[in-house]
Amino acid sequence: SGLPLLPAGPRHMLPTAAERGFAAADVPLVTAQSGDSAPPRRFSFAIVQAKLSRCATPFVAGAQAAGRCSSRCSLKRRTACCLVLTPVISLALALTLALAVLPLCVQMFMDAATISLVNCSLGPADATGIDVAIALRLDNGGPVAATIRAFDAVLHTQADGAEAGAEIGRLSFPTLPMAASAPTLLSTTSRLRVSSAAAFRAATAPLLRGEASEWVVRGEATVQVLGRSVRVRLRKRLRMPATRMEEMRATDVSIERGDNATGVLTVASRVSFFSRSSLELVQMGALRVHAYYDAGANDPAVPAAERRARAGRLSSSSVRVGTVLLPDYELRVGYNELEEQIHFDQSLGVEAQEAIGHFFGRWLSGYEQTLLCVGPVGNEAAFLDNISVTTTEVLGVPTPLFTGGLMAEEHTVRGWDVTTGASCDTFQQQTGRCVKGAVVYGKAPGRRSLLFRDLVYDAFFDAPFEYSATMRVHAGPLPIKFASFACRPSDKFARLRSVPGMWAFAPGHNHSYSPDPAVAQRQRLADSTVVLEGRPTEGAFFLAAEPQPGQANETDPPGRTGPCVLGLKDVDPFDCCFTTRFTAAACYYQARGEDSIPITASGNATLVVDDWELPAANFGATIARVPIGFTSALTDFRVGINGGPLGRQFFLEFTCEDIAFPPA
Repeated sequence: SGLPLLPAGPRHMLPTAAERGFAAADVPLVTAQSGDSAPPRRFSFAIVQAKLSRCATPFVAGAQAAGRCSSRCSLKRRTACCLVLTPVISLALALTLALAVLPLCVQMFMDAATISLVNCSLGPADATGIDVAIALRLDNGGPVAATIRAFDAVLHTQADGAEAGAEIGRLSFPTLPMAASAPTLLSTTSRLRVSSAAAFRAATAPLLRGEASEWVVRGEATVQVLGRSVRVRLRKRLRMPATRMEEMRATDVSIERGDNATGVLTVASRVSFFSRSSLELVQMGALRVHAYYDAGANDPAVPAAERRARAGRLSSSSVRVGTVLLPDYELRVGYNELEEQIHFDQSLGVEAQEAIGHFFGRWLSGYEQTLLCVGPVGNEAAFLDNISVTTTEVLGVPTPLFTGGLMAEEHTVRGWDVTTGASCDTFQQQTGRCVKGAVVYGKAPGRRSLLFRDLVYDAFFDAPFEYSATMRVHAGPLPIKFASFACRPSDKFARLRSVPGMWAFAPGHNHSYSPDPAVAQRQRLADSTVVLEGRPTEGAFFLAAEPQPGQANETDPPGRTGPCVLGLKDVDPFDCCFTTRFTAAACYYQARGEDSIPITASGNATLVVDDWELPAANFGATIARVPIGFTSALTDFRVGINGGPLGRQFFLEFTCEDIAFPPA
């Protein structure tokens, strides 16, 4: 004990109470309080002696055994022994408390503490991991300030019924101060070393689907508190917020280039969206995702909400149509706008070709559509593959592919001779020699020109109408009633198609023709392609008109579906209702105070971009409410023998006065 041992001998024995001159009990020690039933305790030197004796007994016994103290050691020695030992024992107890209780208290406070995500950004990434800049808020950390020394944490997926699921990866935290009785912000920029690609996908995929989830943070750290270093265990659940990309839209869509060798058509667009999440993806570099299209869900007849719900999930009707490339992908809090390229790939098979045709036809028709994007794919950081399933609303072209048209005497009444490029002869009106129709205006929706061929479009009025009419033949000064007929209600206007000779109306047209004028004319008259320049340039082209299949049976009286003029195909190959339909339509809408005829056209065409082709069998478009203008020559239909005095004396006439519409 470090105390001097008492010398042995009888003179060192403790005196009895009688020897000290005191009674066994003399002075009250504590006076009983009012109402106490226990008797008052009195001060007794005997009690003190006994306590001191018990206190020093182990030490005195040791001294006696060593021969340095007799059994009659004095009370004074025993008292001195206890007075010295008491602070030593107290210090020992304090040390014991410091060694045993403080770590328990620190662990208790650490277990009670909660952590929540303030913000987090991920990226860039490579094959082994991804950079993480994270800010956490620690609450209920305890009443004493402390410092958490640098430590490594292990991230796990959440597992039902278990402390933690699969290991996602490991993240290093620097030394962090922890405030007393106040929230603490723990921030670090570190590297998440991904342990399991499958676990990383399982943890992050729900977030990018718009679902919040929990991760488990585990590890061990050293806490510096009250001058002591205490080792604690970390077991925390961290709620990760959903990352919902709201109103994701692709606008400013423009066809860029085509490559027949690979089957890929490249389309550029600008995609924008809004994110309210505290989770960000930054400096991710180039990301690729697979694009899927559901033709049934994107049918224009399907309501928008239903379309988004059906086309927004991967199903058996989802067809992969290509790949979306995001050259510099980032996901920031707030408004985001990114450049993207969509690579439509016909080499993916017949289903892909048909789906691509539906997509472009509806896009050129101005309809909004939904693309489903799944990815990323083929990333250097393989753990990022297929963590995201998102939808993109692709807006249709702001203006239709066909912007308008014109029916005039030279195009609609007389027509063009496909062999000479001149106006048709009165007695050479047969199909294949003379083409009549309308001039159509249009422009490509993007920045570059597009080529179309094999155009076949069925045009319809906005409502069916019927009429009765009389045609008159002028032979000299006398008008002779030629034919009277009634046309039944129908909304069919005509079938419009691209044919050889369609460029007869434009002598100056040159689509890479020969420098030899004679050869160039033959090439022009044989050309049946339409080239639309990129915006804002508007082009004009001619489309030949003919009855739609079954149109004569729908409009004409039974038995009167043949050639209108004397049954002669060379004079008029069409039935009377089709021959007079353009004039009747012009008179009908003119009577309603309109100077154009609104039509809707649906059909097919072959789309050519560079050497890439989308065949007409797969590509169809609907052009809604295209205004077709008309000249006065159409409302005063007159056709006679070409040229000379005979042409002025003998002609067929048909005007608005010869048409009767039933009352509305």
